[in-house]
Amino acid sequence: MKTATETKICTVDTREGPIMVPYVIRRSGRSRRISVTLDCQNRALLTLPKRATLKAANEFLGECGDWLVDQLAKGAKTRSLLEYLRDKPFLTLNGKKNFVSFAFTNRCPYCEYNIKTSKVLLRYDPHTVNELRIREALKKFSKPFITQRLQTLCELKSIDPPQRVTVRDQSSRWGSCSVSKGISLNWRLILLPIQLHDYVILHELAHLKEMNHSNSFWGLLLSYDRRSHKLDQKLDEAGREIISLGQSAA
Repeated sequence: MKTATETKICTVDTREGPIMVPYVIRRSGRSRRISVTLDCQNRALLTLPKRATLKAANEFLGECGDWLVDQLAKGAKTRSLLEYLRDKPFLTLNGKKNFVSFAFTNRCPYCEYNIKTSKVLLRYDPHTVNELRIREALKKFSKPFITQRLQTLCELKSIDPPQRVTVRDQSSRWGSCSVSKGISLNWRLILLPIQLHDYVILHELAHLKEMNHSNSFWGLLLSYDRRSHKLDQKLDEAGREIISLGQSAA
């Protein structure tokens, strides 16, 4: 969703000694200050205002050593999808928060949805379950809901729908829009809070008219949702763990 440069490496001093940090610099016309987050590959993502210098970016990163150590320690063990859902048993479906419960079966994992109670039942075999099977069950389950939500948002915002919608297992992107007016979305949208789930879809719908991240693009996106700037920042913060879920599956 933002244009980034290639990955570089620098040495950063920390309380535990110097560490090598892979980092990516990206510029944003709406950023007023330099900020840093970590992505699912543990790279530092430096977001710069348009006029910020590379020297200022490197100095800022150099001051973040202890913060980076703390964040890397938190993410040292990536939770499995089951662990995540037991801790946060909710999925975003049909523009609502839906409670998830669990039950056993001797079949491959699958999900059942009760539209009256807005509850999801995830069934799996505890003897044969693995990350790949859970991921595939959730991806299959997510497709009709994400596609329908996109259609609903198009109707609510009076947006011409895309030529094609696909729901995929993307490793580092929440969504993308092609020049042929097709939109691809990450199945993990169902793991995001409602407002972030819809924001990603609206972001890609805006790309149907504006393929870059120009002022015209952001103006259009703000007409769809005036919270877009704040939601974009929240997606960077909240999305780091979520987008990494299921990626350890073989």
